[in-house]
Amino acid sequence: MVLGTVQFGMDYGIANLMGKPTRKDVLSILALAWEKGVRRFDTAPGYGSEKVLGEFIKANGLQDETKLLTKIPSLESSDHHKSIRLNLETSLNHLGCPIDVLFFHNPEDSSSLLRDPQFFENLTRDYPVSNLGVSIYEPQEVEYLSGCPFDLAFQFPFNVLDRRFEQVSMPLGMRYARSIFLQGVLASENGLIENAPEPLLNIQRNYHTLLDERKIDPIDLALSFVFYAKNIDYFLIGVDTVSQLNEIFDVEIDEFNERKDVDFSQFEFDSKWLNPRNWK
Repeated sequence: MVLGTVQFGMDYGIANLMGKPTRKDVLSILALAWEKGVRRFDTAPGYGSEKVLGEFIKANGLQDETKLLTKIPSLESSDHHKSIRLNLETSLNHLGCPIDVLFFHNPEDSSSLLRDPQFFENLTRDYPVSNLGVSIYEPQEVEYLSGCPFDLAFQFPFNVLDRRFEQVSMPLGMRYARSIFLQGVLASENGLIENAPEPLLNIQRNYHTLLDERKIDPIDLALSFVFYAKNIDYFLIGVDTVSQLNEIFDVEIDEFNERKDVDFSQFEFDSKWLNPRNWK
């Protein structure tokens, strides 16, 4: 399990009705996650959470035990090499410990891995970065990078409604599933933020009605689905409160069996609404 930290630095999540947690709450969430055995944390410069995560790690002397995932922001400068190095140095300064995986946040930028592999080989030699990876959205983005000389890690959306990556081969680097709760849509029926798209509200409503009829707990379903998936190595979770994290740890994950393999064809929905990039 990997703890995502995007909500620690901004108001994040279409089902997050409370906004960004306080610094005190963030530190409590991190402490509980560590106590429960979480050692991997996902962050990014754009999340605004690298500093508080680094402060937690330093204050508790956890530099040698933590596995950090962070990202290269979208490359807008013409001097990509300089931009990547400067952003990486800033991330390392904030985090205060080595980076296990440095992902491209924008999959389009990952083409530079194919154009200039020597630069990235030097980058991992010059800085404490163990692995390179790409945060992707579409299965074809894996195929595009098949000629890359690095054993790339991939981070991709995967949940009970979005199974597009189930048969995609990623045999070399680590595979990280994200969006397993679809920003909370699949975890709770408590509604979404103001101005949420109506089709997404319908998906949430129909999804939870179906689970209620089957007497299936939505968090149990989401967790057991990724826990037993053979196409991933780790999955990311995101929480806004300590109680949400406790709820996740309280789930006794059992096998993703026939009872849980719900036939979601019972209601129709446009799959484009499973992609948060379409929610704005």
